[in-house]
Amino acid sequence: MKANFLSLRETELYPVFSTLDTIIDSFLSHEKKPILLFTGEMGAGKTTFIREWFSRFGTKSSINSPTFSLYNIYDSPKFRLVHFDLYRIHSVEEMENLGFEEIWGKDDVSAIEWWQKAESILPKENRVYITIHTETLENRTYTIEWSPEEVS
Repeated sequence: MKANFLSLRETELYPVFSTLDTIIDSFLSHEKKPILLFTGEMGAGKTTFIREWFSRFGTKSSINSPTFSLYNIYDSPKFRLVHFDLYRIHSVEEMENLGFEEIWGKDDVSAIEWWQKAESILPKENRVYITIHTETLENRTYTIEWSPEEVS
């Protein structure tokens, strides 16, 4: 497992985005579908990170939290993003009934907030872990972890 740790202001996210872009490009170039698993306390900026990162790819969509819709699909000229928020989900059975496991890892890129609720039914491969830890009101630490051997 390889990891990058950066402590930055939200306005300084380019190095994190660049690292994530490289990882995703590598997965997609090997015809693998990455699953971005976001960890962070409530209000840490998970949805903000996804919005700012994906909006750089020329999407025409307004990227917002899928807390109430449970997931949103965004298209860009580069790839499709399926953004899940599992905060309101109460059981694995509920996710199975909604058919989420039919989407994870099968569309271009999946981004999942509160993914730990689905740990037992998530694909074990192609995972990219992104952890956001709030240090101060202005600074957060961003950690990206993945297995490079899965990409080759």
